[in-house]
Amino acid sequence: MDLRVTWHKPVKLRKSRPGSTYIYELDLDNVPDKPGVYIFMRKFGNNLNPLYVGKAQNLKTRIGQQLVALKLMKGLENAEIGSRALVFGEFLARPGQSEDRCLLLIEKALIRHFLSEGHDLLNKVGTRIATKHSLTSQKVVRHFLPHRIRF
Repeated sequence: MDLRVTWHKPVKLRKSRPGSTYIYELDLDNVPDKPGVYIFMRKFGNNLNPLYVGKAQNLKTRIGQQLVALKLMKGLENAEIGSRALVFGEFLARPGQSEDRCLLLIEKALIRHFLSEGHDLLNKVGTRIATKHSLTSQKVVRHFLPHRIRF
C-alpha cells in the first residue's frame, strides 16, 4: 500500500504567559481540520529533533487537545534545550484506503523511523508493523522527514 502525506512548514510553539492554563500556545487557525499526522519537536540551530508523533482524524481538534495534555506538554518542556515546534501533514487517501488504518500505519512508521535514527521519543508504544507498505511525503521539511519510507 502506498500512503501519501503533504507536510506543512514547522510552526513555532510559544511559551504561555505566567498564570495561563497552557504551557505552550499555538495559533490553531493555521492548522487544517483534515486527517493527518503531527510531530512535536525541538529545534536547536538547524537541527530538528522529534519528541512526539501523533495521528488525528481532525488535526486542528487533536492538536488543540494535545496543548492541554499536561503530561505531554511537561514532557516537551523538560526536553533538552531549544525552541519547541510542531510540524503536521495532511493524509492524502487514495480510493479504497481506510483512513483510520492508514493513519495508524503512518504514525507507527514515523515512530519506528525516528527511533531507528536514535531519537528519544515520548511515545514509543505500538511501533511494530507486520505488513509491507510505503509512505511518500510530498514536500520535505528541511531534511527532517524522509521523502519515502518502506515498511
